Amino acid sequence: MWSLACFVALLYALCDVNYFIRTFFTILHVMLVPGKIKVTDKHTLYGFCTTQDVDFLLNHMNNGRYLRELDFCRFYWYGRTRFWPLGNAKNILQGECMVRYRRMLPVFKPYKVETQLVWWDDRSIYFEHKFITLHDGFIRTVAYSRQRAIGVDLLEYTKQFPECRERPAQPAVLKGWMESNEASSQQLRK
Repeated sequence: MWSLACFVALLYALCDVNYFIRTFFTILHVMLVPGKIKVTDKHTLYGFCTTQDVDFLLNHMNNGRYLRELDFCRFYWYGRTRFWPLGNAKNILQGECMVRYRRMLPVFKPYKVETQLVWWDDRSIYFEHKFITLHDGFIRTVAYSRQRAIGVDLLEYTKQFPECRERPAQPAVLKGWMESNEASSQQLRK
């Protein structure tokens, strides 16, 4: 019994066990519970801010937890849309993220995250994520994330989805963010 307790304690000390457990159940849920949405549809995932999510003040969600929640939002989005260019790509990975924290997300409050594909180019897809508290409907945080595909032309790949045959106009906030990232990249190359 002690050896099992020591093993579990060591596992928790060396790994983020809860993350892997949640990832496993998220993927299992996506595979076993039917549901399909269009690539351009908004997908909503519900959550609850617990004591494992808070910062050192113990009253609101830690900034790092928002990014972690975005992982699960994207897992569900990929599973529900069946948008998996991995068959044609070496990999698809998180390239960048821009987060605007408007107001804290209090502990012990339920919330939802609305995730929507807002734009794409030949190498990346761009999501908008909104964290909204359920008790007041206030958008607490807005995040944009870029998923980079390696080894596939996403402009071609997205054409298999009827709703993606015409690319939408690039949102102004996304354009400004991309220009800022390019300026930063130029500065780092010096």
